[in-house]
Amino acid sequence: MTHDRTAYLMLTGMAVAFGGTWVAADVAVAAAPPFTIAALRFGIASILLFAWARLSGRPLSPIRLVDLPLIVGLALTAVAGYNWLFLTALTMAPATDGAIIVPGLAPLFTLLLAGLFLGERLGARGLVGTAIAAVGLLLVVTPSGEADGRRLLGDLLFITGAAFWGIYSVLARFAHRRFDAVSTTLYGTALGTLVLIPPALLEGGLDTVTTAPLDAIAGIGYLAVFGTVAAFVLFNLGVARIGAARASAFAFLVPIVGVLSSVALLGERLGPLTVIGGVIVLVGLWIVEHRGSSAPRARSAASPDLSRA
Repeated sequence: MTHDRTAYLMLTGMAVAFGGTWVAADVAVAAAPPFTIAALRFGIASILLFAWARLSGRPLSPIRLVDLPLIVGLALTAVAGYNWLFLTALTMAPATDGAIIVPGLAPLFTLLLAGLFLGERLGARGLVGTAIAAVGLLLVVTPSGEADGRRLLGDLLFITGAAFWGIYSVLARFAHRRFDAVSTTLYGTALGTLVLIPPALLEGGLDTVTTAPLDAIAGIGYLAVFGTVAAFVLFNLGVARIGAARASAFAFLVPIVGVLSSVALLGERLGPLTVIGGVIVLVGLWIVEHRGSSAPRARSAASPDLSRA
C-alpha cells in the first residue's frame, strides 16, 4: 500500500506539471512555430536531465544495440510526434478541446494497448470509474465555438496525439525493464530533440524566438523544466510502480489543473459545472484506483523495483 501511495503522489505531481503546459504552450505557440518550441523544450530538458544525473552521481543505464528500437519509439511518440501534434493543434482548435480530448482519450488508448501487449486489466469497476471520470471531464472543460473545418482538423490532431501518448505509456513500461526512470526520459528526449531540430530549422523558428516576448520565453521554459523534466520522470516512476493502465488514470487530473491555472493566469472564469465536473473526475479516479482486493493488480512481475530511483 505504501508503494502505491508513493506512486499516487508522484502521478499527482505529474498531473500538476502537465496541467500547466496548456497555458504555457498556448502562450508560446502564439510567438513561435511548433517544431521550434518542441526542439527547444526537449533540448533544454535533455541538458538539465544529463546535468542532474551527473551532479547527483546517478549512473545512466547502458544502451545495447537491441535497445535502439525502443528508444526510437519513445522519441517518436511522446517527444517528437505528440508535441508536434499538440502544438500544431493549438493553432487550429481551442485549448479547451485539447484539454478534453487528450487526457480523456489517452487512458482509453493505453487501456487497449496495455491489455493487448502487457496483459494489464482494470476490470469492470475500473472501466466504470474511467467512464465516470470521462463524464466529469466533459463538465470540467466545455468547448465553445462553431466546429469549422480547421477546428475539426485540430481536434483530429489532438486525438492522434492521445493515441501517441497511449503508445508511449506502454513503451515506457517496457523501457523500465532495461532503464531507470531518468535514463528512460533522457534517452527519449535527447533523441527526440535530434529528430525535431531539422524541421525546426526549416520553419525558421529560431528567428522568431529571438524576438519573442518574455511570456513566450517563460512558457517554453516551463514546458522544458516542469512539463518535461519533472513530469516525465514522475510519470515513469509511477508507471513502474503500478503499471501503465492504472497510472494513465491520473491523466484525468490534468484538465483540472489546466482550468485552475487558466483561471489564475489567464483570468478565465470558473463556473459551477467546472467544480462539479472536477469532483466527478476525482470520484471516477478513486474508483479506478480502489477496485477492491479481488481485482487483479496491473503490475507485471517482471517490472523493476524503482524505489531507489
